[in-house]
Amino acid sequence: MPHWQSIRFRLSVQYSAVVFGLGGALLGLVYLAIQRWLRSQTMTGYIMSNQRVTLRSGEVMNVGVLEEGQVRAIESIYNEMVLEEVARFTVFALVALFLLSLVVGWVMSGRVLKPIGEISRVARDIQASDLSRRIELEGPDDELTRLARTFDEMLERLDRAFRSQREFLADTSHDLRTPLAVIQANVELVQADPSATVEEWRATGGIVARNVKKMAVMIDGLLAAARLQTGRAQAVTIDLAALARAKVEEFGPVASDAGVGLEVVGGGALAQGIEVSLDRALTNLVDNALRVAPAGSIVQIGSGTTSGWLWLGVSDEGPGFPDNGPAGLGLSIVSQVAEAHGGKLVSFSGHRNGGTDMVVWLPEEGSGPKPPLQSPFA
Repeated sequence: MPHWQSIRFRLSVQYSAVVFGLGGALLGLVYLAIQRWLRSQTMTGYIMSNQRVTLRSGEVMNVGVLEEGQVRAIESIYNEMVLEEVARFTVFALVALFLLSLVVGWVMSGRVLKPIGEISRVARDIQASDLSRRIELEGPDDELTRLARTFDEMLERLDRAFRSQREFLADTSHDLRTPLAVIQANVELVQADPSATVEEWRATGGIVARNVKKMAVMIDGLLAAARLQTGRAQAVTIDLAALARAKVEEFGPVASDAGVGLEVVGGGALAQGIEVSLDRALTNLVDNALRVAPAGSIVQIGSGTTSGWLWLGVSDEGPGFPDNGPAGLGLSIVSQVAEAHGGKLVSFSGHRNGGTDMVVWLPEEGSGPKPPLQSPFA
């Protein structure tokens, strides 16, 4: 872009115009004031009382013999000479003021645009693979500082989103690879055995069917997350307590076979969201809890409102969830669903007999910037 079209050039012109306009107006007012004052002055009284005038050369002139008309002529000539000198100095002052206004405008525009230049520099350096850079602009709480802070917050959200996507892809690849590896190993095993019986082929078919079903469940979860992220699903009002009760009925037989009890806790809560996605998220949480819950324990499924945030979660008495361990595809989908609803998936350990509380926090109108730090199951 040509230099004269830059924002700094245009701001410099504006600043210069303001400085020059104000300075020129002030000099013009001073000139008019001097002109008015000189033309209102008279030497008549001075001459009549002193009779003598000292010239610039030091010579003393006796003016007592001058007539009043002559004195008036001298006054007029003198005033015009003074006004010419004032006008000449005013022109010089205007030229100097114009040049100074250009310098002042250029410097001031540069100082004003310096934070924007820093923002542009950081934006150029940022790549999709590394969103860790921040502007961290220091200064008064003005518009540019708030702009830089907003830009940093946007980068933080993008960084979290990219990290979440990378973790999601890693979990997806890992979890889908496992059943495929099991299928491939069992099929290759019976194929390599020429004496394999029908029972062995049937057993292999059963293994294949179970792993195919497992992959189908994973793919359903992926499709639900994809529909949510692309905005193809429509938000509706969801009764989270009714959703929790439905999961107790759905997983009742599975929990009974495992010797684990199910109960609903918390209170009612109405959320705006995608029902199929929240249903999938809660299904994944309950499924994970039942797989780790010891026999004789109770898995709680709850919902409610805490500190202005809606919550939906599961509490178990299992071995606990490692904070830095792999989340797995199921929890990755839950995290994606929570973030797509503007919320967050949070784990709380050690609530009940060393177990884990997995809570999906959902914001509602008037919610704070961050969800509560304590488990709603406590």
